[in-house]
Amino acid sequence: MSPPAAIPATLDAHSIVDHYDLRFDPADKANGSLYLCTPRGAPAPAAALAALRAAGLWSSEPEKSVPDEQRQAYKDGLEFVAAAAYRAGDDHILLARFDHPKFPSDAARFAAWQALFDADHERLR
Repeated sequence: MSPPAAIPATLDAHSIVDHYDLRFDPADKANGSLYLCTPRGAPAPAAALAALRAAGLWSSEPEKSVPDEQRQAYKDGLEFVAAAAYRAGDDHILLARFDHPKFPSDAARFAAWQALFDADHERLR
């Protein structure tokens, strides 16, 4: 198995938004400001989304992604809280938790995401 793409040395709002494609659940309020992130240009994490849905941790609605033209606004508006990186095939997935005044994150939901990934994936960081 080849090593995953490099994980930025520092994880914060800027490095995550710059180096990852961020996907979010537009329908489940408990997932507010929680993001499933893949390295820029990597395929959509279909298996990870399916696992989150099967565990009741992601709605059945199609996920949304942060468009390139909104990346700066996300960097400016999100407050980084936590992140965890997991091996996903030959690459990695990053679970990221932020806070935003309009969309506060849920610590318990993020912990549930981590528990799901801890059970089935190698944690890289």
